[in-house]
Amino acid sequence: MVANNEAESSRTIEQVLRAQKGDEVAIRDLYLRHKANVFRYLFYQVGDSQAAEDLTSEVFIRMIRGLPSYQPRGSFQAWLYQIAHNLAIDYHRKEKANSRLPLMEDLVADGDDPLETVDRQLDNQRLQRALAQLNQAQREVLVLRFILGFPIEQTAQTLKCSEDAVKGLQRRGLITLRQLFEEWSVSYARPGESPAGPS
Repeated sequence: MVANNEAESSRTIEQVLRAQKGDEVAIRDLYLRHKANVFRYLFYQVGDSQAAEDLTSEVFIRMIRGLPSYQPRGSFQAWLYQIAHNLAIDYHRKEKANSRLPLMEDLVADGDDPLETVDRQLDNQRLQRALAQLNQAQREVLVLRFILGFPIEQTAQTLKCSEDAVKGLQRRGLITLRQLFEEWSVSYARPGESPAGPS
């Protein structure tokens, strides 16, 4: 696993160095490798697929503009997600807590079973609603750690905070999510039913 990470890291550094020199193939490869996860990160930050698409485009525009001054001291991915993080904050400042939940038909794969698709959409909506209840820092940590699979170290680099801060935000965010889901499971039960179903 470490060898794979080191090979991936040297591959990324090589692509970044080529992209800094204006190599369009390297820029395209960086874009193709990271666009889906950047979109996913932004989607869970802003809750709107169209806004997430627009912000994802802006992330890569800023990546291209910033490449000449990028210093490959830290993780390229952390730098890229720092751009996304800043754009998500700007979006929230402008939107002032958009409360509607979007339809997520664009997250459905062709050929999926319609019932599984509906269940997945409902799960995504519940998760989106729950994440919206967290503060911004907790939401970002949970999205980076559990939706995108970032290690603690890279999450800390992305958010420019300590690893201990990431662990604390993660712990508090997970506790809050668990409490929310427990409350919601009780509120969804009909009179005379336990959350698990009829007695």
